[in-house]
Amino acid sequence: MEELKALHQLCALHRTKGIGVRSAKALIDFFGNVDRVFEFDKSPESLSEHVKISSLRNRLKRFFESSECREIARHEHEYMLRSNIQLMRFDHVHFPGLLNQCPDAPLALMVRGALPKAKYWVSIVGTRRNSVFGMDFCRTVIKELAPLNPVIVSGLAKGIDYFAHKTALDLGLTTVACLAHGLNQIYPKEHLALAKEIEKNGALITEFWMNAEFHPSNFLQRNRIIAGMSPVTLVLESGAKGGSLITAQFANEYHREVFAVPGNPNQTSFAGCNELIKNHQAHMLTETADIARIMGWEKPLSQQEILLNIDQTQRAILRMVNAHPYIHKDNLSRRLNLNAGILQGALLNLELSGLLLTQSGCCLLSNRGVRALAP
Repeated sequence: MEELKALHQLCALHRTKGIGVRSAKALIDFFGNVDRVFEFDKSPESLSEHVKISSLRNRLKRFFESSECREIARHEHEYMLRSNIQLMRFDHVHFPGLLNQCPDAPLALMVRGALPKAKYWVSIVGTRRNSVFGMDFCRTVIKELAPLNPVIVSGLAKGIDYFAHKTALDLGLTTVACLAHGLNQIYPKEHLALAKEIEKNGALITEFWMNAEFHPSNFLQRNRIIAGMSPVTLVLESGAKGGSLITAQFANEYHREVFAVPGNPNQTSFAGCNELIKNHQAHMLTETADIARIMGWEKPLSQQEILLNIDQTQRAILRMVNAHPYIHKDNLSRRLNLNAGILQGALLNLELSGLLLTQSGCCLLSNRGVRALAP
């Protein structure tokens, strides 16, 4: 019943015309806590001196007492119970602390899965139409940060978001997906399987209720949560316009550290990153050590240190792939005289180390792998 009561109150705060997150928090601050805002028969004497607060509260009272507000809250509560969704209000002990520091943080989150407790949090954003370099760099950064066991935050979109979540899961890291809609759906639909994996190894979170309109502006609201969850936001590939730059803007407004990967000035997919760096709105990110150095985190493993941890078979594979890019693993097996089981295990280790990429059975050195083999 407490959760239903909280949903009833939140519904009124969300749906009353003229009340947004900031004005809702102003009401809560004035009255002392959420419950007191709704104690309409107990108004402090000073209320008469605050015309705007009084007007907002009167509007809130009318909608709160309506059957529409009660029905919305009841339907949401029933769905949450059926779907194992947790309501996490801003004053909940486990509400993300960094996010709560943001002046426009949501009043509550709907959570499916479990929000982790971790020392290191990293938000990663980028274009939906990423290049091979962007994908490679995304995977490399996460793999090099993996020894710190960071939580990877992103938005479940196509492109860089997808590779950020997927790489985190492949490495056994916790990842959190911030959604721009209610938890009764997944967008894009082809990421449903990924979302289910994220739920098992992290959380899906949103401030939107199941009956909320799916509007383009939702993505802007979602982006502020991505920026607010972490002390670090990485923009790994972005055009001159797009949600990644808005996320970076939010992160700067919240006084968080922003990093951007530079690209060829003639390559439009890196125009946004280059602008962020040029305008001193982001640190230039050319290797994972840049993050550790600026944030004062422990230094991730270097290419040379990772190379020390691979065996002779894996070194032979790297040399062969370097000499024959896009070589098929069947051809690799014949050339090196390796059985399928040993080869597959070696390829997996090299991929997890960020040295090798495989696609449709073909192998290619990552940028990191090329650098590691350089004399």
